[in-house]
Amino acid sequence: MRNCILLLFLFLTNSLFLNASPVDSISTNYKDGEFVTYCQVSVKASDSVCSSVTRDFDYQMRYNLDALFSWALKGMNLRKEKNELMEFYFKSTSYDKSTAVIRGVGDVVIPNIITFPDISIDSKLTHKRFKNGNSSFNLELVHSEGFFKKMYCTFTLIPKNKKECMYTLETHIRFGWFFDIFISKKRFQSIMEWRLKKYVHNLKDEAERRERLTPNP
Repeated sequence: MRNCILLLFLFLTNSLFLNASPVDSISTNYKDGEFVTYCQVSVKASDSVCSSVTRDFDYQMRYNLDALFSWALKGMNLRKEKNELMEFYFKSTSYDKSTAVIRGVGDVVIPNIITFPDISIDSKLTHKRFKNGNSSFNLELVHSEGFFKKMYCTFTLIPKNKKECMYTLETHIRFGWFFDIFISKKRFQSIMEWRLKKYVHNLKDEAERRERLTPNP
């Protein structure tokens, strides 16, 4: 009888573990030249506060890139910080209202091998609000000078209750031919994956900071 109870307990525990989805997690899959990364975090802040954070990112991405480096892009090493694999210098963005295209310009450096100066990447950033309360921002590549062959990202805000939300980020990336040869899955994790995770956590930290400053009703 004891053995039966123990086996039942182990079965239920194992089933719960296998079916559980970690609240704070990131993973990358690679297939046929495409890196697919999924990241999610729990945010201890209200829907209105979390939404204000994503709206500010949207606005500053279009009109005030430098402001983003104080919070959303903080610590992501996108301004010429030294690295043995790859270095980035994200210089500027400009927004064309007529086409809704954001142009990002920056340098990509592979130390001691080659520098690609002033690479321009054109993408569209769109926002959707759903009836269930979720909202998402979608960033899709329009044109890139060699660095990306394909890129689109979906950032989603999911309200859980009055004081908690989820932020999720799903990215699909194919690199241009040179970078595709250079960037293996292991290098992708060292070059891109940690930055994607850092970005989501930066938005989480900002939302929770604002929540703490919000007066209780």
